[in-house]
Amino acid sequence: MQKLQNRAPRRVGAANRSHFMRAINPVFVILVLLSGCGHFLEDNGVHLAFVLEDGAAKLRGSDASELVVRYETLDGGNDPYYIEITPSFVEGQAQNIRGSYLVVSGKSRGGTSSHNSAVFVPLRLYIQKSQGGVTEIVLQKHGDRVDVVCLR
Repeated sequence: MQKLQNRAPRRVGAANRSHFMRAINPVFVILVLLSGCGHFLEDNGVHLAFVLEDGAAKLRGSDASELVVRYETLDGGNDPYYIEITPSFVEGQAQNIRGSYLVVSGKSRGGTSSHNSAVFVPLRLYIQKSQGGVTEIVLQKHGDRVDVVCLR
């Protein structure tokens, strides 16, 4: 018969957890360092949402009723791209949750709905920039609401 040794019970998975923590620490450090480099996971869609949010905040804080903001893709230059922004509400549907979605093509193409808290989009907006360049976006203030009314 074997003698039972007096030892503390072994924790199941303890070795696996410490190995996991050693592997995850460098990844965590890299992500923290990269997050300090601006919007490192940003695409053209998220970039446009930031421009809209910033413009809306400036317009709300001013006495003006209209503001034109300028947008250029992260790719910059003369690369062609298009912008499509769907309306905040679908006509004929009774709802109070904004559902606008914006898409920007280009090398860093992407889309988002994160602009919904900052701006209202009354109609579908679309522009194609076959030569690239800057898009001007017209924002209008109506009380507390800021509308995206035109892309040019």
